[in-house]
Amino acid sequence: MKQPSIPAPALARGLQLLDQLAVDGQASLEKLAARNGWPKSSVLRFLQTLEQAGAVLQDPASRHWRALKHLQPLEPPSLPPLEQARKQLPGLAQGTGHCAELYLWQGNRLRLIDRAEPDSGEWRVRARIGFERNFAELDATALIVYAFDPESQAPDKVWGWKKGKRKKISAEKRVQRIEETRGRGLAVDADFNENGIRRFAVPVLHENRLLGVLAVAQRQTPGADAETDFVTRILQPTPSP
Repeated sequence: MKQPSIPAPALARGLQLLDQLAVDGQASLEKLAARNGWPKSSVLRFLQTLEQAGAVLQDPASRHWRALKHLQPLEPPSLPPLEQARKQLPGLAQGTGHCAELYLWQGNRLRLIDRAEPDSGEWRVRARIGFERNFAELDATALIVYAFDPESQAPDKVWGWKKGKRKKISAEKRVQRIEETRGRGLAVDADFNENGIRRFAVPVLHENRLLGVLAVAQRQTPGADAETDFVTRILQPTPSP
């Protein structure tokens, strides 16, 4: 059956770009043009029109674009520490060579609200904007919540990944890992998950209250273990003197 023609193709393409940014997070002009097979000049006009409408915004430092709206506001107004963490995403992704993620901690839900990827490399990170963490999995993001939100208690039965398989974590080990996370100010997954991803995570705090989690999703590669200290140094903030 012949597909009906689109009365306003420019409008349709603009909405397509908006939807892609809302789902995938930040992206460069070059990446959006390559993904859709459109000229960069056309993509830039669409983005500038969306920007004038208040639907997208370009970061002046990274030159990456991100969505502000997707039929309805993507999220409630953010406190300054979350916005500061959001601005770190492009540099964190470029610096580590891996996907950078920002999660919002709200109403006992840890929800992915923004992400950035380096300009080069193939990506298999499945978590998209709106994704919510499963707290039965004691991954790095969950460890940050249990370590820095005094009202959050880990369930009795939690598990983690080891050599591609789920493994139960004992109560003693669970407490130990939470205490270590609180002491370091940083959490790292014990192993790569079934999708070949290991996360590093730090808290986003305001007056000792947990607002969210800033994370790096590292892909499993032959040299991944050797990158551990490197990724940690980039992600973890330098302690104040």
